Amino acid sequence: MQKIRVLINGFGRIGRCATRILLNDNNFELVAINDIYPFEQMAYLLKYDSIYPTLLQEIKVSNETLYIDKKTIKLYAEANPNNLYLQSLGIDVVLQCSGIFLTIESNLPLIKNGAKRVIVSTPASDNMPSYIMGVNHNEYKQESIISNSSCSANAIVPILKIIDKSFGIKGAMMSMYHSYTSYQHLLDNKHHSTDIRRTRSATQNTIPLNSSAAKATAYFFPQLKEKLHAKSIRVPIPATTLYDLSIKLDGSYKLEEIHQQLQEEIENSYRGILQMTTKEEESQDYIQDPHSATIIIPLISLSGENLLRISAWQDNEYGYAKRLVDMARVVSVNL
Repeated sequence: MQKIRVLINGFGRIGRCATRILLNDNNFELVAINDIYPFEQMAYLLKYDSIYPTLLQEIKVSNETLYIDKKTIKLYAEANPNNLYLQSLGIDVVLQCSGIFLTIESNLPLIKNGAKRVIVSTPASDNMPSYIMGVNHNEYKQESIISNSSCSANAIVPILKIIDKSFGIKGAMMSMYHSYTSYQHLLDNKHHSTDIRRTRSATQNTIPLNSSAAKATAYFFPQLKEKLHAKSIRVPIPATTLYDLSIKLDGSYKLEEIHQQLQEEIENSYRGILQMTTKEEESQDYIQDPHSATIIIPLISLSGENLLRISAWQDNEYGYAKRLVDMARVVSVNL
C-alpha cells in the first residue's frame, strides 16, 4: 500500500507531536518539514521534550536533511509559501501547523506549488470548511484546503453531538482549565494581546481568558450560535486540559439514561476518539493520551432533570495532533 506523503509546515508543539505520531504509523511517510528556526534546534526539540518521553531514535541534521534512524526528511526554512516548491516531493498532505496561515487564500500557494491537500491545525478566519473526527469527517467533500478546528472543539463537539442527538441542547456554558501555552509569558512582561491579563506569569497564576471555543463549537451547531459561551482558565501546568461543560437539555431526563446513551454512542461511533473512565486520575495521567476527550463518569451530574454537567480530560497537544493525523488519512482517500 502506497504511503501518504506528508509535509509539516510549522514545527512547534503541534507539529512535533504530529511528527511523533507519524513516525509510529506505517501508513505515512514524513517527507519534509518547513520552519524558520535553526535546523539543529528542530532536531533537538523533536528528540528531547520536557513533557513527552525522549525519542529512542537517532536524530541528527546534515545538509538541510533531518535523519531519524534511516529515515531522511527534507528541511526548509521558507517564510513565504509561494517560494516553497513541492512538485518533486509528491506531497499528499500538508499539515499547516504554523498558526499563521488561517485562510484559504493564504494556503493556496501550497496547492499551486504541488501539494494535494492542506489541513490547518486551528480554526480558520474565513469560510474554510472545518471537519472534526467523529463529528462530520464522513461528510468530507474533497476540498483541497480544510481546517481541523481547535483542540477544544475536538474535545467538546463530539460530546455535545451525542447529547444533542439523544436529548437535545438548549444552551451550554463551557469552562476549560487549560495548561499554559507558549503564547503566554513565564514572567510578568509586556504582551501584544488586547487582553492585559496575558502580561502575567503563566507559571505563577491562574488566568481567566476569553476563549474562541464557543465560536469554533458553534460552527457545528449553528442553531446554538447565540447560546454557547466559553472561557479558558489557564492554570500553571504545562500539559492537558480539564473541560467542565454545563448543558441545558431540551426536556427532562434521568442520569442513568444519560450514562447509558453516552456509553453506547462511544462504543458504537466514537471508539478511539472518546472514552469514559471511573478512575480517580489527575491531569498528569492524561499526558500523551490519544483520545479527543475522556469523560469522567463520577463527575457527570444532573440538576433538575435538565441541567447536565460533564467533565472530561484531554491532552490538548497530543490528543489534538492524533486527530490531525487521522484527518490526514481521511483527506488522502481517492487522491
